[in-house]
Amino acid sequence: MTEDIRILCYLENDRGRDTEMMLPLVYFIEKILNLNVEFAFVWDVHAIYRKKPDLVLLPNVIGSPLNFQIAKYAYIQNIKVFALISEGNFRTDGTFNYWGYNHDKKFYEEFICLWSRRTYDFLKSIEPQSIHKMVLTGAVGFDRYKIYRFKIRKEVLDKYNLGHFKKVIGYAGWAFGKLFNKQGRSEIKYLHRNNPNRLKWMEEQMYLVENILRTTITTNPDILFILKRHPNEANPSIVGEGMNEMVRLRHLPNVLYLKEEENIHDLINISDIWLAFESTTVMESWIMRDNPTVLINPDPDFKRDQLYKGSIIVKNEHDLQSLIEEFYSRGTIKQFDSKELSENREELIKNTIGFGDGYNHIRAGFYFKNILDHIDRNQKKHLFSFSHFIKYILLHLGKNFYIKSIFEDLPKFKKTIWIFERFRLSNVENLKLQYWSYFDDFYEKNNIIRRYREGTLFKNLIER
Repeated sequence: MTEDIRILCYLENDRGRDTEMMLPLVYFIEKILNLNVEFAFVWDVHAIYRKKPDLVLLPNVIGSPLNFQIAKYAYIQNIKVFALISEGNFRTDGTFNYWGYNHDKKFYEEFICLWSRRTYDFLKSIEPQSIHKMVLTGAVGFDRYKIYRFKIRKEVLDKYNLGHFKKVIGYAGWAFGKLFNKQGRSEIKYLHRNNPNRLKWMEEQMYLVENILRTTITTNPDILFILKRHPNEANPSIVGEGMNEMVRLRHLPNVLYLKEEENIHDLINISDIWLAFESTTVMESWIMRDNPTVLINPDPDFKRDQLYKGSIIVKNEHDLQSLIEEFYSRGTIKQFDSKELSENREELIKNTIGFGDGYNHIRAGFYFKNILDHIDRNQKKHLFSFSHFIKYILLHLGKNFYIKSIFEDLPKFKKTIWIFERFRLSNVENLKLQYWSYFDDFYEKNNIIRRYREGTLFKNLIER
């Protein structure tokens, strides 16, 4: 293995979904392949020109305009691109835009890393010219539920002086907040072109869900309700407290409203019941533990992923209250433990994330390793982009004048707050210090290093 290969990993934030997804793969690269991974902020596309990496690593190519620009800029310079996929549980009925922000509709990544056999077979059927790039890795971000040690209830609640609560129910927010910003509405219209009533339906559902939550929260003053904002309900350039189904409940005495302050896996771990409108977090809960997941769906008849088949569905506050009372009196909910829902959950995990064994980052690492053997530095180009250079200069000039309280009051400047707040990615090293010990234990327990050296690690892991 060539140990001087330069790898540049781009992140939009130093916490959250994409960061949690990339770090397991980064561990494999550093621990098993003995390579160093350098991190870069997505705004700094110019880093590709400055640092001249041999390979660019991305959480996805389609999730944002910047990710797409990074992949394309690297590709045209003959720099290898390895990308995972952030939202790999996509619908396979033809209603999902799997290109996202990739307006070129060309795969710039070396491999198309798919979560499940279902999505793998679907994409093969409609993009047959790219079959040679399609691989089945499973969902890397879900490995942490088999590997990490999570915060306990006291550790989280004491931070907010809420340790007196003995009962906790969590709720994962949906992307209702997109209704209240121009970009969000445009996305909804674009993704649901064949459903002109989508915006109206979403607004109706949002207020119904809000009312159900409000009634349930006020009816149960002894239960702490943790309401977690959806990470992508608004572009990070939009500052201020946007509207959604939870924000008007945040001042209730038994509510803890969170945005990015806590990891979702820790919140799931400390909750007795996990609620959502629609969210892949219910599956994360299934993988972690046996506690019930409940979907609040006033109108349950809408196009969505199949995950709803593994949870209890309630249409109103009365049904939800009945489930809460049953759980706290019996310690479980009979309907959730039924044979039908249990079998559904098992099948859904397989059809959604591919594998729930903690090895998805190793499957991805197998294909990453294959790229290394085809890196040819003689083929690399160094193409200067004036627009990317200007963004880089503006970032480093602007950081000297950045004062958040002032920028928040300036219409043009407040859109840049997310850049100046995140560009240092300072929390990444903290996460590595915390998580690497978890991986060390997992690798030792499963003899990962020995199996790799013996050449047996990937046996029975890779499906073609």
